[in-house]
Amino acid sequence: MKKFIKRLLLISILFVGLISFFKIRETFNLASIFDLSYRQEKTADYSKLKNNLEKEANNNPMVLWLWENFDSLSDIEQKLIGNDSDTIEFVYNYENNITDFPYQEGVSKDYNRLTPYYIQRDKRWAYKSLSSSNIGFAGCGPTSMAMVLARLENDSSITPLTIAEDANSYMSENGISWQFFTDEANKYQRSIENISIDEESMINALEKGPLIVSVGPGNFTLSGHILVIDTYENGKFIINDPNSLKNTENSRSFDQLKDQIVSIWLIY
Repeated sequence: MKKFIKRLLLISILFVGLISFFKIRETFNLASIFDLSYRQEKTADYSKLKNNLEKEANNNPMVLWLWENFDSLSDIEQKLIGNDSDTIEFVYNYENNITDFPYQEGVSKDYNRLTPYYIQRDKRWAYKSLSSSNIGFAGCGPTSMAMVLARLENDSSITPLTIAEDANSYMSENGISWQFFTDEANKYQRSIENISIDEESMINALEKGPLIVSVGPGNFTLSGHILVIDTYENGKFIINDPNSLKNTENSRSFDQLKDQIVSIWLIY
């Protein structure tokens, strides 16, 4: 009798636990909870930025140097290294004038996608000038356009380095003029269309070609940013973010993107 009661009690506990699990999943969307590591919004808070850097300072001499010299860095440098550890080497090299690297054609990282991946901080072009800045800091627009055109033209010689030459006159302190995308598409005799911020419209457009997307503050940027959507698979958009490997390696649903999107262009 005691064994029966214990078993009954155990079954009851398991049953209640199972119900609670499904209620939590339904209410909070567990998938989104598990995705927090890459969905967290960027921060501009000085203390948080420096604390984020300090966590890695003991294990990396580059990080230690940047942490010790944090107050002498520019605002954009502080925000880069405090929000994304992938930017540490780029900023360290820039501050220490380590900017001369050999050049050879090829993607920054092979993700086996329709759209080749370039990152603006790639050593081959990161420190090359772009108007009053350089490609590493300000080149999200030309880098995104380079990815799209390299795909459409099937031409690996099209890189951020070549497209940045065309982008120079379109740059300002506020970023790149959107007119650049139309003019550069026309230069390569490609069509360009504005796409509404609507999931079905975006999915249909991707049947024709890649999308260039302007986004506002959120998971990708503190101000403004340009990125590429390569394809749509299993309910999510596959992103080539020219400023982040982490973002590039994590696809997003429309609900995760919609409030951050400012404008979309289809190029084909």
